[in-house]
Amino acid sequence: MKTLSLFKVFNLTGCFLTLFASYAPAMQRDSVDYITVLRKSTPYNRKSDQNFPAFTYQAASDSHLTQLRTNYNLDSVAGKEDEVTRAIRLLQWFHNQVPHEDVRPLKVLTASNIIETYKKTKFAQGCYPLSIAMNEIFLSMGIKSRSVICFSGRFPVPNGGHVINAVYIDSLNKWIYMDPQENAYIKDEKGSFLSIAEVRERLIDGRPLVLNSTANYHQVPSKKEVYLYQFMAEHLYRMICPLHSEWNSQTREDGKILEYVELLPYGSQEPAIDVYETKKYEKYTVISYHTNNDLLFWQKP
Repeated sequence: MKTLSLFKVFNLTGCFLTLFASYAPAMQRDSVDYITVLRKSTPYNRKSDQNFPAFTYQAASDSHLTQLRTNYNLDSVAGKEDEVTRAIRLLQWFHNQVPHEDVRPLKVLTASNIIETYKKTKFAQGCYPLSIAMNEIFLSMGIKSRSVICFSGRFPVPNGGHVINAVYIDSLNKWIYMDPQENAYIKDEKGSFLSIAEVRERLIDGRPLVLNSTANYHQVPSKKEVYLYQFMAEHLYRMICPLHSEWNSQTREDGKILEYVELLPYGSQEPAIDVYETKKYEKYTVISYHTNNDLLFWQKP
């Protein structure tokens, strides 16, 4: 299947963030078996070399992150239990701070601006800004995290998408799946937390997935059959992460360089995997790297 480079996505809408839509309406009109589509996708190529710079994660000592942690009393929110419990409490706290709504993102994409704008104007945000804000919250607490943009195999045809978070838990020595829009995380049948990669693998091979009971969409309990086996099965075909996980990483402003790494199934013809692309806009530049190697894409921080 032919794919489209990331910088071309910006040209489709002026801002690729406007592609993302809520899953509920889409699932009501869509009867495609996305599990089968995902199973037919070509495997990753774990023999390919890394052709992109290393992912980076800003330290919690950064002054902006320190201020975020202090302003919202995040130490108290997270508590003093194990790292996973702290991450879940932060996830639920933010999920309740800013609700989801499919609207154009704010110009300044920082956790503080997103939270304070909602407090003052009740202007909610889509999944992308929610993930960016959640990412800053995790980083401010010393928890390494990435925003993960998820697209279907039908991309670039506008068909929505979703953005979630990959959160690295040192005690588990792995990434785990978290979704601030849904207040969602996933476990296996034995109660072990799963990564985004593991969720994708289990969708393909049919192993069990357990959605937390507190997951919800607009305060309505999320249904695993819809959320995981339809919506996420569709959108775990291609994944894109900002290269640098840090405060204010996604605001489009003068002189900004935004870098992304895109994980594609093996065999994609466009863009070429062994090159990167640069696109200059009026105020900022987008650089997109591509890989077929999921192990490199999900490398430990």
